[in-house]
Amino acid sequence: EAEDRAVAVVTAIAGATRGRITVTGESGHAGTVPMTLRRDALAAAAEMILAIERYAIATADLVATVGVLEVTNGAVNAVPGAVTFTLDVRSPSDAVRHAAVAGIGDAIAAVAARRSVSAGVDVTYEAPAASSDGALTDALSAAMRHCGLPVRALASGAGHDAMSFKDCMPFAMLFVRCLGGISHNPAEYAAPADIDAATRVLAEFVDALARPGAPA
Repeated sequence: EAEDRAVAVVTAIAGATRGRITVTGESGHAGTVPMTLRRDALAAAAEMILAIERYAIATADLVATVGVLEVTNGAVNAVPGAVTFTLDVRSPSDAVRHAAVAGIGDAIAAVAARRSVSAGVDVTYEAPAASSDGALTDALSAAMRHCGLPVRALASGAGHDAMSFKDCMPFAMLFVRCLGGISHNPAEYAAPADIDAATRVLAEFVDALARPGAPA
């Protein structure tokens, strides 16, 4: 029964790059501008967003999200002339994330050239990935085994306060399973049995650290 309890050791907290992309085409009347002559900023942005999604799907340990899209002076009867959208790129590997930002930038530029629009990428936020401390993570894993739980490990895609301690002090984290994998959402739910298992692991972890020879 204990093996049905789901907790996991966190190996790292993903780094993140955020920015805004501004796409500029040419506004025009929806009825008078032929399709072949349009420089539609929204259509170009849509193609760019799909290119971002394809890049992330094809790259291991990477997620990329467009969460906001704004059409400047949008109207039902106008060809969109300017669009901005956000970009959030995350990975537990800074090398993967940096390569992805460059690759996504190239994909955006290619779409812009093909559609005769301009596209500017403005990076507004950078946070490096933060790895969990090896000794503390091993101690958490040992506590999981002591409690009869299988050792599971995964990286955190969400940011945490522990990232601020990256170069100051060691840290480790334990995750508790959420129903359907849903987190950071009003529908998030963790079963009492899983919470109980995590509490027992933490208690054993703290007790073990107090024993002679434990990691400093």
